[in-house]
Amino acid sequence: MTPKRPSDPNMPPPAGPTSGVSSSPNGTVKIQKRETKAPVTTREKVCATCGRTFRLAPEEKFFNCPHCYKKTLPPRKVVRRNEAQILTQIICLECGAQEYVDFVPSDPAAALCAACFSKKKRELQIHKPHKERR
Repeated sequence: MTPKRPSDPNMPPPAGPTSGVSSSPNGTVKIQKRETKAPVTTREKVCATCGRTFRLAPEEKFFNCPHCYKKTLPPRKVVRRNEAQILTQIICLECGAQEYVDFVPSDPAAALCAACFSKKKRELQIHKPHKERR
């Protein structure tokens, strides 16, 4: 049984559940269907490294389980507050300034201060030829 529509077109539609139903001013009713979503199905895979089974969503494409994948990532350097930091004293090869750096250079005698390093880096970028895009 369908409710009767009032004859006056200026009156608002009756209150009530109208999900998916819209009415136009000329008295016609338009029904819109909702798209049904496919259920998310996970799939099981075997890890290429350790051989354990793990679950994946359809859009994921991993060959290792999450545990083995995290092992392959490079370690992150964690800097904590109020922790002593090891500094290395260097003498700049170009300007002779004495500076402290927070890493151990491979060749301390050929190390550069921050200002000379950035200047040399800019010069290398200027003289570096650009690759042509195809």
